[in-house]
Amino acid sequence: MKMPFLKAGESWTSDAAQLYQQYSEEAQNIEILRQSHCDTLSIHEERPAPHSALGPLPSGPLTSAPALAPASAPASRPLPPLPPVPHPHSLSVSGSVARSSSSAKNLPLPETPKADARPSSPRLSISQSTTLWQDLPAVRNSAELGHLSEDQRRLQEVRFEVVTSEASYCRSLDIVVEHFVKSKQLGGLLTTQERNWLFSRFADVRAISHSFLSKLEEKVESDMLQFTVCDVIARHCQRFKMVYVPYLTNQSYQDATYQRLMNENQRFKRVVEKLERSPVCQRLPLRSFLILPFQRITRIKLLVQNIVKRTAPGTEEVVQAIKALKLLEKMIQESNESISQMKSIESLVSLSAMVDFECRTLPLISQSRRLVREGPVTELMEFSVKDTERSIYLHLFNDHLLLSLHKEGGRFTVIDHSPVSALRAENCRVKLHSLQKNLFRLHLAQKALLLRTDTQSDKLRWISAISRPHPEVDFSAAQDFTQMQCIRGFVAQQPDELSLEKADVILVHQQSGDGWVEGTKLSDRHRGWMPASHLETITNSRVCQRNLLDALKLTTATAAV
Repeated sequence: MKMPFLKAGESWTSDAAQLYQQYSEEAQNIEILRQSHCDTLSIHEERPAPHSALGPLPSGPLTSAPALAPASAPASRPLPPLPPVPHPHSLSVSGSVARSSSSAKNLPLPETPKADARPSSPRLSISQSTTLWQDLPAVRNSAELGHLSEDQRRLQEVRFEVVTSEASYCRSLDIVVEHFVKSKQLGGLLTTQERNWLFSRFADVRAISHSFLSKLEEKVESDMLQFTVCDVIARHCQRFKMVYVPYLTNQSYQDATYQRLMNENQRFKRVVEKLERSPVCQRLPLRSFLILPFQRITRIKLLVQNIVKRTAPGTEEVVQAIKALKLLEKMIQESNESISQMKSIESLVSLSAMVDFECRTLPLISQSRRLVREGPVTELMEFSVKDTERSIYLHLFNDHLLLSLHKEGGRFTVIDHSPVSALRAENCRVKLHSLQKNLFRLHLAQKALLLRTDTQSDKLRWISAISRPHPEVDFSAAQDFTQMQCIRGFVAQQPDELSLEKADVILVHQQSGDGWVEGTKLSDRHRGWMPASHLETITNSRVCQRNLLDALKLTTATAAV
C-alpha cells in the first residue's frame, strides 16, 4: 500500500528506483562473476558462494542504503574520461544540474576509455586500469609476487578495487559537473533556489572524491605490492560527512524539483535531453549519474568490511580498517536519520492537515516520531455477521498508533489512538465460513480488535511491525536459520521494507505464502521485508556456515576495537 501523504518528500521515487536498478543490473552480474573467480563459489555446489560483503554496487551508487542501493564490468568499467580538468583541492560553491526523463530501459554499460584519453586525475593514475591488481605490469613482473599467499593476493585485490572504483566514480562526477553543471544554456533556465535543490553540493562531492582518489593513488605508488587504503579512508571520513550528508538529505527536494521542471518547463526538458545525447554521456541519462553519491559510501563500507575479514587480527591494518568501518557506518546512520527525520516531519505536517479527531486530540508533529507502517484493514465487529465489519485505516508510528476512518478527499477521522507500549498483536487462525482469512487480533489498553487483511503478507507485516523492537540475532547460534541471497536489487518502498543489493545474504525469519520474506541482512543486521522473487535460497550448508562465520568475525573484530 502506497503512502498517500508521502509525495514530494519521498526519499526514493519509484521512477528513480527503477532507473537505477535497470542501469546497474547488467553491471552487477559481471562484477559478481568476476569476484566469484577469486573469492567465492556457487551457492548450489559444494563450493563457497559469493559473500554478502562483496555485494557489488556500481562504482558510485546507496545502499544501501541509505540507506543510503548495485555495479559494473569487469570491476566497474569506467565511463570515458572528459578532457583534463584542474584538480580541485578545495570545496567549490557553484553548481546547477537537472535530471533527465529519458527511458532507462536497456541502458548500456559505460565503455572502456580510449587509449589516448587522458585521466581526469592529475596524477599518473594506476587506477585508470581496468585490470586486476595482479595483472598490473609492475606487479606481474615482480619477484615478490610469488612469495605472497593466495589470501594476501585476494586482500590486495580488494584494496585495489577501492582505488579503481573511486576512479570510475570520479570520472562520472566529472561528466555531471563539466557537461551539465557548467552548461550556460541549462543554468539560464533555473532560479537560484532550483539550482540549489537540483545540484545540492554535487561540485563539493566531486572535489572531495578527487582529493580522496589522489591520496589513494599515492598509497599505491608508494608500495605497489603491500599498499593499504583504510588509513586514507579513515582520514577522509570527516570530509565525506561534510558533503554527503547534506547531499543525501536534499534528495527529496532534488527529485521533486526535477519532476516539476520536466513536467512544466518544456525548454528545460529539451535542454536536458539535448545534453544527454552528447557522446560524453554514452547514452546514459543524467539521473543515472545523480544517483551515484547515494551509494558510494555504502560501496566503500562493503569493501572495508571485506578487508576486515581478510586481515589478520591484532595488526595495525585491521585496527585502521575497523576505525574506518565504524566512521563509515556512523556517517551512513546519520545520513539515514537526517533523511528519515526530514521525511517524517514533512509527512506529519501533511497528515496533520488531513485528520480530524473524533476522540481525544493527539498532537501529531514531533521531531522524534517516525512512521513504521500504514494501510487499511477490516475490523470484524462480530464473528458471524458480515454486515458488522468496517474498513479502518492504521497509521503505526514508533510511539503511537492511530485508528481512523478513511474519508473522501484523502481525509481521515481518527476514532482512537494508543501508545505503542500498550499494543500487542496476536496471530488468529480461527476460520468461520469462507470469509475469515488473514485474521489477527490487536490488543489495546482497554479493548481488543479482530482485524482482517487482504493478504497473508499484510497480516504478518502488521504483526511484525506492532511487535517491535525485535531481539537481535546471535550469529553464533543462527545455524538453523534459512539463508537466502539477493539475485536482483530491490529498493524499499515502505518503511518496513529492506532495500537489497545483489549478493546480499539474508537470514530468514518468516515467509508468507504470497511471496514476501522477512529477514535480517548479514552485512549490517538491518531487518525488514522484501519480495521473495528477488531472492534465492542457499542450499549449500558449507556456504551457509561460512557466511555466518564471516559475519561473526566482522562483529567480533568491530567490538574488540
